Amino acid sequence: MTQLTMATFEQTRNIMSIINAENISFDIIFNQATGKHFGKDTNGRTYRLSDKVKALTADLSVSWFTPEDGEASWMIHPQGQANVISTLGPKSAVSTPAVDLASAF
Repeated sequence: MTQLTMATFEQTRNIMSIINAENISFDIIFNQATGKHFGKDTNGRTYRLSDKVKALTADLSVSWFTPEDGEASWMIHPQGQANVISTLGPKSAVSTPAVDLASAF
């Protein structure tokens, strides 16, 4: 029996939290040999770039991306919060008003 492998996104952080914590910047670079774009930070790390990313903006995320096939690497991508109802973390406020959790499920 063949086991189905799904792509995964782990260690996801907002791109601005990385920029501020590490005092770095990011660039989008075009590779003429492959015809594709990729990201690079001032520490020399390279990043896959989601097809949905056309410019670097503060609302992007960076994740350790493991594709269904191929090698894992860092990826810059839009935030994927479609199923997030509310967020709370250090030095942040509740990002959305409280909701009736009973109706959310």
